[in-house]
Amino acid sequence: MKKNINPIDEKQFNEYFNKKDGELPANYFDFFEDSIENAKKFSLGPFFWFIVNGTNMEIEKTSENIEQFTPFTKEDWMGSSTEFFIDLFHPQDRQYVMAAFVFSANVRLQFLREGKTNIGFNHYGRMITRDGDYRWILLQSPIQIISNYETKASIVFIYDLSHFSIQNLPLLSIMDFSDNEVQYFKHVDQQLLQIDTERPNITNREKEILKLMAQGFNSPEIAEKLFISYSTVENHKSNLRKKTNTKTSVELVAYTMSHSLLVL
Repeated sequence: MKKNINPIDEKQFNEYFNKKDGELPANYFDFFEDSIENAKKFSLGPFFWFIVNGTNMEIEKTSENIEQFTPFTKEDWMGSSTEFFIDLFHPQDRQYVMAAFVFSANVRLQFLREGKTNIGFNHYGRMITRDGDYRWILLQSPIQIISNYETKASIVFIYDLSHFSIQNLPLLSIMDFSDNEVQYFKHVDQQLLQIDTERPNITNREKEILKLMAQGFNSPEIAEKLFISYSTVENHKSNLRKKTNTKTSVELVAYTMSHSLLVL
């Protein structure tokens, strides 16, 4: 089921997020080290990351390659505000992207109060390139420092999707891994294309493997989690690539996202 998200302006966006206080320890960056290493092992494409101090709403640390992705230097990024980041998106997308961030923050809070922590949020939008053009990106903030149901700090990963041809790209998708559910949200005025391709018949075991792949696990890790052999995992992946007419694991995961295979 696709749902709509209404746009908001910068004033509404800032009023929502600029209400946190307190201080973080000087070494709070260490909290995100494992997340950075995991992102290096499995990614949908070229990516960069930055860490936001949620108590002052400023970017305080970035990946070394950040200058390859936007027209700004690393020095421009350091200490920059939320307005700087939002302005990287296409002018037609900004109000919707801000609304999606606020919406997902509220949903995350609701899930936390229900005791659900195994939740993923994917944000999509058009972000400026180093050359001043715009391309589609995927934004994820998988790890956050949360206290009293407030996000004190978070790491944000930006994946370049320009090398993918993905239909039915939503504004936001929310993945509840505990209940194996995915919800898709779009702009109130966004016309989503219909996918002509027939969905392949995916078995329950293949679905389990796709889910773990989408979470970033490799074949040995999947084999261990599902108590099956490495060769069995590879055979399932091979069958999935044949069913989806994809050539690599990255293409398979992209196909899974665009065709909602995890909610079959």
